[in-house]
Amino acid sequence: MRAILKEENLLTPEEALQKLIYSLSPSTPEIEEVDIINSLGRISASDVHSPLDLPPFSRSTVDGYAVIADDTPGELKVIGKISIGEGKDLKVERGEAVEVDTGATIPRGATAVVKVEETIREGDTVKITKKLKFGENIGWVGSDIPKGTLVLRKGERITPEKIALLASVGINKVKVYRKIKIYIITTGNELVKPGESLSPGKIYESNSYYLASRLRLKGYEVVGTSLVSDDKEKIREELYKGISSADVVILTGGTSAGEKDFVHEVIREEGKIIVHGIKFKPGKPTILAEVKGKPVFGLPGNMVSTIMISEQIVEKYLSLKNGGEIDDYITVKAKAINKISADKKRFTYIPVFLFKREDEFYCLAVPFDSYMIGTFSLADGYIGLNPGEEVNEGESVRVYVRKLDTSPVYIGEEEPTIMSKLPQPFRMLPLGSLAAIKALKYGIGDILVVSDIYPEDVKEKEDLVLERDVMEVGDGDEIGYWEWVGISKIVQNPVVKLRYPSSALNFIGKAKIFVPSTILNQGKAIRRERLKVFIRNSKFKNHL
Repeated sequence: MRAILKEENLLTPEEALQKLIYSLSPSTPEIEEVDIINSLGRISASDVHSPLDLPPFSRSTVDGYAVIADDTPGELKVIGKISIGEGKDLKVERGEAVEVDTGATIPRGATAVVKVEETIREGDTVKITKKLKFGENIGWVGSDIPKGTLVLRKGERITPEKIALLASVGINKVKVYRKIKIYIITTGNELVKPGESLSPGKIYESNSYYLASRLRLKGYEVVGTSLVSDDKEKIREELYKGISSADVVILTGGTSAGEKDFVHEVIREEGKIIVHGIKFKPGKPTILAEVKGKPVFGLPGNMVSTIMISEQIVEKYLSLKNGGEIDDYITVKAKAINKISADKKRFTYIPVFLFKREDEFYCLAVPFDSYMIGTFSLADGYIGLNPGEEVNEGESVRVYVRKLDTSPVYIGEEEPTIMSKLPQPFRMLPLGSLAAIKALKYGIGDILVVSDIYPEDVKEKEDLVLERDVMEVGDGDEIGYWEWVGISKIVQNPVVKLRYPSSALNFIGKAKIFVPSTILNQGKAIRRERLKVFIRNSKFKNHL
């Protein structure tokens, strides 16, 4: 049966890829653990967090004097000196100072460092004429990589730099995805293997050599290649062999309208053709299909078509299936679950998290500033908006996709007693109550946690309630939180706004912090907080 591909029915490569993703979401392979020295080029199968702080101590960023900021301006007694590399245990009291080198340990009690050129030294007294701010000229412990920081993201391709970073925090093994197995079938009566004699009317087969070498270069495992004639039953036999031995099957040739183009017939009889024909030259008769739950690609026999379609569609889908990111972005249409605004004067890229419910994508944009490389790298993708442009909640927007994570997801307040009980892989997005409320509204997410401190009312009945105290610890400047977090509503004048309550532990002894008792149960309880937990996926009820 000839396959007639009408131009008006053809999809662009991007549309074809989106249709394949919607119909057959890329499922990731099994996980294995390898030594970091053998992990180069592999895809990380889990988030890896630093087990320690870098730097491991608070250090001075200038040559000067470590002091208590509230003592400035004033004259202070110099009680000693700490040079770089020394581990002296000195403590600064009110009215005292310690001389420090750049990179030296900050003595206990000190909350700022004044530059030496901004002081007058007379004997064991130093005169400071300016008012210092809390934390001025101090590189706090963990300011480069705080303990618990994500150093390797799930879905990230491991580079030499990442291997060095893992080693520097003491990690010697990492979990990676098993390499995707691919079976390649080349069809055509006219084809001959290289090295064999070339009779009249024949040409040497090169498609499988290109595909196999290209895919191996990308980190995939080619488990077999075969060359078959234009024989329908032989093609069917090879397709069965590929389906039984590999995760993905790629065929070349036999996808067009010729009398001996049997590939599309076999695929249609054994599975489901999702796309047949794309608006692309060369490559029009491309097939995207599913056979026994596995993706099958039918590429035109023309060598240039094979190269172009492999790069435009096949490799992008394989990158997502491999648990990684795509090198050349694709886009999907997603419904915004919160309002998104660009900078008034500049074109703005905004990171988003993606969620899928049935056949529709949803995106959550997160507050972002240009220095937040962690936020940008952890997001699933981003959107680009013109100066002053806004996307209202509920409107659709085009998202540039970096990865698609289909794992179950936790959204809402950071609560370790819940998060620690959930099975892996489980996506953790402790972004605060607002994120959970939006997710609840649009029917996405598996576990949602909302604080009763957050002012927005939730109509839906929760599945369980967890209570915890909000603890006030320490004195001095107040450390607050992102507006999405419930506790942010009780911190009046924050000098710093954190995203996660657990991050506040780095400020113990340096400022006043407010943390849930389930994260730090010390200090003074200033109010009771109720967490409403919504379990949208019933299979996780037994875990809580």
